[in-house]
Amino acid sequence: MLMSRFFLLLPLLFVLPAVADTLWLDNGDRLTGRIELMEGNKLIIRTEVAGQVAVNVDRIRTLESDGPLLIKTSDDTKHARRIQASDVAGEIMLVNGEPEPQALRISSLRQLMEPQPIIEDWAWNGRANLSLELEDTESKKRDFDVKATTEARHGDWRHVLAGEFERDYRNDIKSRHRWEADYALSWFFAEKWFWQNSVSYQRDHIDEVARQIQIGSGPGYEWWNNALGRFETSASFQHLRMDARDGSDSRTNGLGLEWDYRRFLFGKRFQLVHNAETIIPNDDQVDYILDAELGLRYLLNSWASLSLATEWDYIRSSDEKSRNETRYKIGLGVNW
Repeated sequence: MLMSRFFLLLPLLFVLPAVADTLWLDNGDRLTGRIELMEGNKLIIRTEVAGQVAVNVDRIRTLESDGPLLIKTSDDTKHARRIQASDVAGEIMLVNGEPEPQALRISSLRQLMEPQPIIEDWAWNGRANLSLELEDTESKKRDFDVKATTEARHGDWRHVLAGEFERDYRNDIKSRHRWEADYALSWFFAEKWFWQNSVSYQRDHIDEVARQIQIGSGPGYEWWNNALGRFETSASFQHLRMDARDGSDSRTNGLGLEWDYRRFLFGKRFQLVHNAETIIPNDDQVDYILDAELGLRYLLNSWASLSLATEWDYIRSSDEKSRNETRYKIGLGVNW
């Protein structure tokens, strides 16, 4: 008899809903899914049916979480093991190691997000972007620019592989034709500190410098990395080799400074991106080389986005090789 009851109940084990985070709203509705982020007046929850949903915080009656959350208030930061729902409207109960759960008003929350996990297995993400260049000119132009970046984390190691291809025409004359491939390997020897080795290869079919190889190695620091984005800086010793189209070549060493800033805004509807690399070569003719990008992405959904970006290439030189070039691009991106 006992065995027969077990086999009758066994199918129910596979149809019971998985434990998830839950929001109770002031109109009686309930949302279940996984809480990703709360900042300002928006809470982002990813549901199985509707995908990513932004909820006004002042409409939340109470909530509960299945896993730990990092909670920031106006005067404190709390690492909650999980959140329990409260019978009092506008209140939650924190379970964070105290003998009894602690009551907290939802209105006092500044941020709420998942804590950054210790990566033990492979975590992979990437982005591809197809863009057109915006330029105030009367000439006929055809621009094609595709850029892809993929990143993989495994324990203390991070691999970043990037590639870019550009080909532009002005009045049916090719004005730009280049491609670039980059690879960086970072080892996190401390919680925030890492050592990064990188190699870059650039091939230009029109410019005076036909080929450029850049190798760098040095320390970096990750200031923050969470559901809001990340910000890191690094310094490196650089070795550059440039082969000119006339057959001459040059080799030089230098110091490289780099930073990478990414920040979600307005409940993950927008993302601000800013990265730059400055190289100070050991060259009497070249003072420094700057390559910077500033962009804003509008996230259409969890995998697609529209972007508007500015790219700035600047070379300060004592001879005629100085360059100051700014490009504005609008593009469509795909994330994974």
